[in-house]
Amino acid sequence: MFTQRMLAVAVLSLATAPDLYAAHCSNASLNGAYAYSAQGFGEVTPDISSTGFVPFAQTGLAVYDGNGHITSGTFTYSTTTANGGSLRGKFTGTYTVNDDCSGTATADLGDGTLFHLDLVVQSPSTYTLINTEPGAFVSVYLGRRISGEDQTAEAK
Repeated sequence: MFTQRMLAVAVLSLATAPDLYAAHCSNASLNGAYAYSAQGFGEVTPDISSTGFVPFAQTGLAVYDGNGHITSGTFTYSTTTANGGSLRGKFTGTYTVNDDCSGTATADLGDGTLFHLDLVVQSPSTYTLINTEPGAFVSVYLGRRISGEDQTAEAK
């Protein structure tokens, strides 16, 4: 009987205790320059691959201003294609980070091409993105901060 009461008290204590690890993020959680890398699959014509897709790798830099804007970004995209396989470019964009550290981002290549992504801020120095374009193949991006105004800031 004593053990059951102690177990009940322990469970109630845990249920009412504050969540010390609760996420508290905002757009300010991403601030500074981040290096990112990605791997996934891209759609191709049957003359390149009978399966209709090939693997790709991408790397680049993205600068987040802490206010919901990707002020600049660069990318190098490499895959198996008929014309050699590498593409370099620049982008800008926007992002929104929710209190629970989830969010969305849109990258704009400047030629009318937009990429829509879901994101998770893991800490002020790391994040993960996944492509959410309808019909797109899986693309997962991992970003790590390489510079910023306040490298020791806690997620807000």
